Amino acid sequence: MVVDESETTIRLQSPCYQSATSKANAVARMYFLGNQPAEPLGPGSKEKKSALIAMGRFVGLDLGDVAGKGECGRLIAEKLAVTWDADCVSAGDTVTLKGLNLLIDSAVRLQLKSGERPWRAFVRDIMAVNPAPKWNNIEEMSMQDAISELEVDILEQIKGLMQAGPTPKGVEVTNSANAISVDEMTEGCWRSLLADVQGWLHLPEEIDITSTAAADRSLARLLGLKNPDNTSTEELLTTLLNRLEKANELREEFIDALEDETEGTVTLATASADWDEKWEEVEDSQEVETSGPIIAEASVWPITEFREHANEGDLNLSPSYQRADVWPTGDAQLLIESILRGIPLPSVILLKTNDSKGDHFEIIDGKQRLTSILRFTAAHPRALGNVRAKAKEWGVDEDDLIDCFQSDYANRFKKEWRAHETMRLTTAVERTMYFPFPLRKGSRSTLVGELEQVQGRYYSEIRMLTIPVADETKKVRDLFERQSKYRIPVIIYSEASSRQIHEVFSLYNRQGKRLNAEEIRNAAYHELDFMRALLVTSGDADEPEKVAPFLMESWAQISSTGEALGDPNGIYAMKTAGYKRTKALSWVVAALLVEDGGIGGRSTANQINALLKRIQEDPNDPLRDRHRILKVMEMLDGAIDAHQILPDETWSAPFKTGGRWQELQLVSSFIALAAAYSVRNEKLEDDVEDAIYAIQNASKAWKRPSKTQSRQQWQFIGKVVKEFLEVLGISVEEADNTLRRVFGTSGLVELAYLSHEEER
Repeated sequence: MVVDESETTIRLQSPCYQSATSKANAVARMYFLGNQPAEPLGPGSKEKKSALIAMGRFVGLDLGDVAGKGECGRLIAEKLAVTWDADCVSAGDTVTLKGLNLLIDSAVRLQLKSGERPWRAFVRDIMAVNPAPKWNNIEEMSMQDAISELEVDILEQIKGLMQAGPTPKGVEVTNSANAISVDEMTEGCWRSLLADVQGWLHLPEEIDITSTAAADRSLARLLGLKNPDNTSTEELLTTLLNRLEKANELREEFIDALEDETEGTVTLATASADWDEKWEEVEDSQEVETSGPIIAEASVWPITEFREHANEGDLNLSPSYQRADVWPTGDAQLLIESILRGIPLPSVILLKTNDSKGDHFEIIDGKQRLTSILRFTAAHPRALGNVRAKAKEWGVDEDDLIDCFQSDYANRFKKEWRAHETMRLTTAVERTMYFPFPLRKGSRSTLVGELEQVQGRYYSEIRMLTIPVADETKKVRDLFERQSKYRIPVIIYSEASSRQIHEVFSLYNRQGKRLNAEEIRNAAYHELDFMRALLVTSGDADEPEKVAPFLMESWAQISSTGEALGDPNGIYAMKTAGYKRTKALSWVVAALLVEDGGIGGRSTANQINALLKRIQEDPNDPLRDRHRILKVMEMLDGAIDAHQILPDETWSAPFKTGGRWQELQLVSSFIALAAAYSVRNEKLEDDVEDAIYAIQNASKAWKRPSKTQSRQQWQFIGKVVKEFLEVLGISVEEADNTLRRVFGTSGLVELAYLSHEEER
């Protein structure tokens, strides 16, 4: 027994009192302290919220309306003046045994200190409390009078969404949280309450609440369950709970974004757009289907192995689905400093394929790190390609210039550059050419002590210097060009399908990599000619002659698409980050060429995925044909060329905010003009110019829907497309027939039909 000045501490630490050894013991003590009959544990031997409510009563707190067991525990701990940390809770809003004991032991100490009851009798009574019965030990549980644990959790999440505060555009919420009392609720009452917050759930359409059965079938379908007419209650509730938890998470992020706004950089419109985009990422990741075991190997490679594969052409540093090189030189310098100091790097993720020429590797994750290493050591394939091109341009020996580049970049090569080029070899030019960069120097550098000698110098200047790294004393060249103890972790996926790559990307995204829906999609479907064509046409992928060579016969025409969308001084000014341009074009095609009756019930992301899955899974799909793909890209180019003819005053105010196009309105007009181009071809530009005033009058009625449900947005698109075509003197049927004749399929009639719902 530990002796302490506090008598209560002595009593609590005496052999008479011991902390609970199981959750069943712990929750029983909570009910005892709250003077409540013990309830059985929930499924999975989880504590019920009612145990924490009982504990709250003991310390003078009413926790009935508090959302979440973890928050209840935190409030009790605060009342008891004890520290509530991350070890007290676990996944799924579960309080750990440590957390339960922290509260109980503190409460017992408080009771002993008060002197209200004889301490020996009190300790005896609480130690004698029988454990709470386990869920599986209850032979009969009446679910008519008591709601299930899942339903309690669902109600708590609904309450969180009902809290007062700002909402994204189109989201309507009934803020009635204060009127909800869990103790007074009955089984199934969450269904009517869910309707009040469904806007936060970002569902494709509204839930059918005409009956319990209809609500459950509707929810199962909207949540993407495979058999909505035959889904178990447990699966439905679990899926709904996950959706609600995500909704509360994104709600908090939305509110935080608005509260953190600085100098007007965040508005309700931008925060709403960001919230909507995050939901699309969630929905896109949920589209992943089980595809069986994935073959993966964990290994470690010395840096020289990456160099050798790159030099031999076996390492694809820029697959078409990868994002652009975005690391500034400062970040690249910091990475090299880390290597020279022996700091381990995160894993590089590779996809391995094999053919008659041997193994080949594509980078899934780690492109920026490897690019930095290869640039620093004058070994990046693009840099060497650029040097060879300069040798030919300058009329000098290629091998000599490569040697000069790698052995004395800082002096001899730069001298050669100045002798032949008028353009200065600036940091920006070096980055564009993938040329080497020096290490940092001065107080900003982390290279100190024995490593100070390499500050501010290029690799060619320090190759032969001896430094301590990874528990060795080696020349710098040994670290980058030979075997050494410094290794980089590598995870290699072997012969993975596109679906499996999608799964891998989604997993990394959930773990914080923050890839967006378009980046994941580009990875999943990168083997499709159609996907690669979209990437280069939009301007989101370089080297069109390599990525989509079948477009070259019309490249002089369709290259203007990406130029127009990405021109920072143009009318669209779409940024390169996040593949926004590819998304816009994909959206147009998916709206026009998917014909399966499901457009009104899908999000934008899922409609695009429906198109790409169709192409991927059907070897006879019309868009497997490269000639048809070329025609699609020509149609998109023609639509955007025609769109640019229309002056700003053509469009009603809702189409633009602060001079910037709203995405939904912009894509709607693109879809309409793409359908029109299929009929009129090059004549469309003249037709549009003749109809400017008519389009201006019609656009006044094209008002963005007030709700965010996908169905309402598709109804809006259908209205814009139908009426835009009418202004141009083109019927929906005529455009539909033309699309079918040229592309083998058309969803235009389905899309236009939704406009009738919008009118009603």
